Amino acid sequence: MLSAQLTQQLESIQALQLTLEAESTCLKEKNFSKLNSILFNKQKSLQAIAELDKILSTASSQNEIKQNENLLALKDEIESQLAVCQKINAVNGQLVELSMKSNKHLMQLIKQATGKNTVTYNQKGMLSTASLLGKNIKA
Repeated sequence: MLSAQLTQQLESIQALQLTLEAESTCLKEKNFSKLNSILFNKQKSLQAIAELDKILSTASSQNEIKQNENLLALKDEIESQLAVCQKINAVNGQLVELSMKSNKHLMQLIKQATGKNTVTYNQKGMLSTASLLGKNIKA
């Protein structure tokens, strides 16, 4: 029974890895149409992994795993695959941060181009909104 649970955990983690790779592709290509369903699948996989981990992390399960070489090998493979998932997830987190910074910068440029929030000072030291794209040119 424990072997089947470990195998199921390994399969869940492998499915999570595929989901993380799909998430990474969406983030790199800025193709956000599929991202919502990918994130839903990611959350579902993480919940399944966490539930099974509660069962596998009991003292009796851990003792049985330590005493059986096949179970120990499965556990090592699970830990290895999980480390790969954690690396991919960290990269995805960095991609999200970069995308957010890029979007913030783009919004600032758009605001400046439309003349909003562009405050300067005139010759008398008084606040004046900057005029962009020649809106105040009268000649």
